[in-house]
Amino acid sequence: MALVEWFEFQVPGKVICAEHCVGSVGLEMDKVGGTKVMIVTDVGVEKAGLVDVVKEGLESGEVELVGVFNEVPPNSEVKIVEKCYAKASELGADCLISVGGGSSIDTAKATTILMVEAGELLDHQSAVYQPSAPMPPHISVPTTAGTGSESTFAAVIADHAQMLKLIFQGPDLAPTVAMLDPVMTRSLPPALTASTGMDAMTHCVEALHSEMHEPLCDGLALHGIKLVNQYIKRAVDDGSDIEARTYMLIAANMGGIAFANAFVGVVHAMAHSLGGRFGIPHGVANAILLPYGMEFNMGFVPDEVKYVYRDVAVALGLDVAGMDELAAGQAAADYFRKLTSSLGLPQKLREVNVPEDGLEDVTEDAMLDGSMFNNPGDAEPEDILAVFKKAY
Repeated sequence: MALVEWFEFQVPGKVICAEHCVGSVGLEMDKVGGTKVMIVTDVGVEKAGLVDVVKEGLESGEVELVGVFNEVPPNSEVKIVEKCYAKASELGADCLISVGGGSSIDTAKATTILMVEAGELLDHQSAVYQPSAPMPPHISVPTTAGTGSESTFAAVIADHAQMLKLIFQGPDLAPTVAMLDPVMTRSLPPALTASTGMDAMTHCVEALHSEMHEPLCDGLALHGIKLVNQYIKRAVDDGSDIEARTYMLIAANMGGIAFANAFVGVVHAMAHSLGGRFGIPHGVANAILLPYGMEFNMGFVPDEVKYVYRDVAVALGLDVAGMDELAAGQAAADYFRKLTSSLGLPQKLREVNVPEDGLEDVTEDAMLDGSMFNNPGDAEPEDILAVFKKAY
């Protein structure tokens, strides 16, 4: 292993993990100084009764609930963030609780930008967001185990006008507190449990092969891979399995912290483009593309990734002792295909209605995605188009 010359590692806000920990959400908001809270969520989460659980938890503190914004779509977008901010301003909210998957959490993150800066969201797009005043408290309560958004420094927001997914990032965007309560994920349907779980897996793998990877992130990512592999099938098969739900939340959180520091690569760049242009759910896109992205990296820059992918294979529990590094990496890629198939996830882009004549468009979008710049090597458009075609 090469000597590590330099790296930075940032830890996000406080993480609380326990069954029924949301029962103390009011007390936690008191601790961080929130007084008038608005809940940010979506209609499905609200209908499932999960917002009511949070409302009951608010009674543990002095914070006042001033309202609920429940209009977050599966892939949040610029106009939704601005609408969320408008409601927060109307209600006089000085803090937020996001309840839901990555879209709700990212919507709340982006809304905190406007609570500080006002104006339109696109006015504040920059390489690194630096707030002009203290950020409002934000407690995140994930209802999926996948995005890790409760512990990342970025918000992914679609811009429908440009048909792109934009990334707003900066250390101050991480939620103040993340509450990992497995009870809040019990009602997640099997298909969403599978796709969001593979999103967590992809975060861990990509954090390892990113050019920015370093030992602290490597440790989190490798253990995250082990946990997802051990518990995802259990969580899919039995949503009431609290042990599986708990460890999937922990794995997603570990993956989130890892890739928040090390960043991701080609798989996410391609998945973002599919989501921005064709609305493909992020976890589904990652599940399809992960083995193809690994194979691309192994063929493109084998010296950079061959040892990393052996580590992935070992974390998956594969017997690769007699294999060379590239064979071990291929074994890991093949394993992911078998895993996603066993989870009932699609294997090809054509299965999720991506038009074949749209592959050149998503290739162009992927080449502009910030995740591409952290992938080892310098891919050309024809390289990425070839990967899309293989995955089609």
